[in-house]
Amino acid sequence: MRRYRIFEPPGAEGRTESARFLRDGFRPFAVVLPSLWLLGHRLYLAAVAVFLVDILVMVAAPSDDLPAAALLSLLLGLGVALEGPSLVVRRLARRGWRDAGAVWARDAIDAELLYYAGETTEMPKAKPLIDRSGEPRSPLRPGPSLFDLRSA
Repeated sequence: MRRYRIFEPPGAEGRTESARFLRDGFRPFAVVLPSLWLLGHRLYLAAVAVFLVDILVMVAAPSDDLPAAALLSLLLGLGVALEGPSLVVRRLARRGWRDAGAVWARDAIDAELLYYAGETTEMPKAKPLIDRSGEPRSPLRPGPSLFDLRSA
């Protein structure tokens, strides 16, 4: 079973046919060709950055140390394979898509069936960060520092 996150487009109320289903998890294709995977998900700036870092690693590596350069390139792809889905989620959130919930399903078709049948798990809203006193902490009034603890 895989976890699918469901996103509804901006302005949509209730269940809509234009909902988007994103599978959480490792993406093997992104390990091998991270820039192409990012381009396929319309993450253009990240794709250019990964491509440039990949080229920089290959150029900076000495010719006799090719395995180290290949390992660094593979590690870069591994990072994209693990964090790529969260980049897609952030892109959707920036565009105003609403996180409608998550379902556990075998594939995307089962996830759609569960979503339209009303079987989604609502995502909890994040609580605002507050100080112990209950008042929001302002950057103009920082909390105790390391030097304040010496006098205690």
